[in-house]
Amino acid sequence: MFLRRRALRRCAAVLAVLLSVPTAHAALQLQLQADGLTAVQAASAAQVLRDAPALLPASWQARFVAPVTVAWSDRLPDNVHGRTRQGAITLRRDLLDAVRPGEPLPRAVQAALIHELTHVLDRAADGGWSSSARWRDLAGWQQRPWRLGRGANAFTERSPDPYERHSPAEYLAVNAEHYLLDADFACRRPALAAWYAAGIGAGPQAGCAGTVPLVQAGDTTGEASLLELDPRRVYAVDYLLAEGNDQLMSRWGHSMLRLVICAPGRPRGPACRLDLAEHRVLSFRAFVGDVQISSWSGLTGAYPSRLFVLPLNQVINEYTQLELRGLQSVPLALEQDDIASLLERVGQVHWSYDGRYRFISNNCAVETGKLLQEGVPRWADPGLNRLSPGGLLRRLEREGRADATVLDDRREAMRLGYYFPSAQVHYQQLFDVARAELNLPTRNVSSWLQLPAEQRAAWAERGGLRATSALLLLEQAARYREELRARDGLKRALGAAGEGGDSALAALLALLDDAGQLVNPAGLVGGEGYGLPVGEERTAAAAATQRISARGVPAWTQLQAQMRARLPVAQQRELLTIDDTLATLGDRMRRLAREG
Repeated sequence: MFLRRRALRRCAAVLAVLLSVPTAHAALQLQLQADGLTAVQAASAAQVLRDAPALLPASWQARFVAPVTVAWSDRLPDNVHGRTRQGAITLRRDLLDAVRPGEPLPRAVQAALIHELTHVLDRAADGGWSSSARWRDLAGWQQRPWRLGRGANAFTERSPDPYERHSPAEYLAVNAEHYLLDADFACRRPALAAWYAAGIGAGPQAGCAGTVPLVQAGDTTGEASLLELDPRRVYAVDYLLAEGNDQLMSRWGHSMLRLVICAPGRPRGPACRLDLAEHRVLSFRAFVGDVQISSWSGLTGAYPSRLFVLPLNQVINEYTQLELRGLQSVPLALEQDDIASLLERVGQVHWSYDGRYRFISNNCAVETGKLLQEGVPRWADPGLNRLSPGGLLRRLEREGRADATVLDDRREAMRLGYYFPSAQVHYQQLFDVARAELNLPTRNVSSWLQLPAEQRAAWAERGGLRATSALLLLEQAARYREELRARDGLKRALGAAGEGGDSALAALLALLDDAGQLVNPAGLVGGEGYGLPVGEERTAAAAATQRISARGVPAWTQLQAQMRARLPVAQQRELLTIDDTLATLGDRMRRLAREG
């Protein structure tokens, strides 16, 4: 009895060891189906099957639980190299024509094998990767903001193969080809490479530059350059909300992201918030490549949705000085790894995304929410789909992902750069200074700025140093407003002129075409590359950006002068009067400063 129990225990131990070792079938085994092949083709097919396992890393091979039959056919549709059904693969027979004894398998054969074997793994019991939410986020099938399901894949630029967008399963298989065959795949599509390495197994990937290339606008109209953004220099990411105003398209505000970038040589830390000149803003906007913007086109998706990369100082000036809207900069709860992952997604969107802007269903808030959800994996559930900028901020606050308490003390928030107030308040304070000394004829700054320039000019020689300084700044604000009105009128005039050989219209359309390339930078890089540009592609993108910028800056200046000469006489006189008043105020202020 004792011996029997001992024997049973020994058998159990042996059985446990056997169960812990992969079975003979728990690895890649390929079986040739040679029907219809000639002797030469059969020999080539046998060589393909002998060499095929070397295409897959050992971790991939270990996932196969049953032999895979490989057949060869001449009945597949054109441009289809293979099919997988019920765990069996059929490949195009003419692929065998390029196989040579003793030589590496042709690229087309390697790609077809990897593609179809990936389908086998994906359809296995422990596969199903292509149906996961995270994969669909990465691959570009984005969630709809107010309906169930996902929209079409709009990542159409710089794609290795348009067939990848046929379905998430094909996206998985197509990119598996490039992951295993392209040494620079991890540099071109870093987020996908990280997913393959973590989900299925490591591939033969080379080291990368470590920076994210982004085409950024400059401080001058028409200026642009290629920014090589190092994620290690990004201290924080803020949700940047432009407050609303009375305009239809601006009533609910505008969603953006602020990258808090440290100045070169400064260690990452809170002091980086002082480096405002280094900070950049990511802003989804409708790109209008025409002289006028149409509200209907904005509602129906006629305009492309583009990710603009802008200097923070330019954004502050645009909203607070020109549009008189405050800016809230709310820190997001992101770790350094989260920031790096988010910036990888930013790069993918910047170089590949070709979405459509819809004021209701795919606006700045929706696009920003998708970017955060897809760029920060741990934020994907329950999702960030919101239709309004304020709604997205409230959702981020409720989930503990944004700290809006930095805005509780507005004075402190302004001091620390979390709040940039509308210049309206500042303008009113300046007006109060001048009115107290000069007894100006209006009660508030809005009424003062609406006066004809000739009436405001009558007060230019009357004030002391403080009042003159205040009037100078107010007159600069008046010039901004008048230039905006002039620009709007010229757009309408040029739009009505049509294509009848108008030189100003032709020049403007050419400049808008250049601007379109800068905000959709895929066209700056030639060749057959995909994903983020690498090596010489980045050099080409930088050179193309520099060329466009070099001709754009003087061309915009020349066009503005040309268009100003076409304004109605009354509007030209108004601008000239403002210029004269500014010169008078400047001279008087300098004279008073010397005398004082």
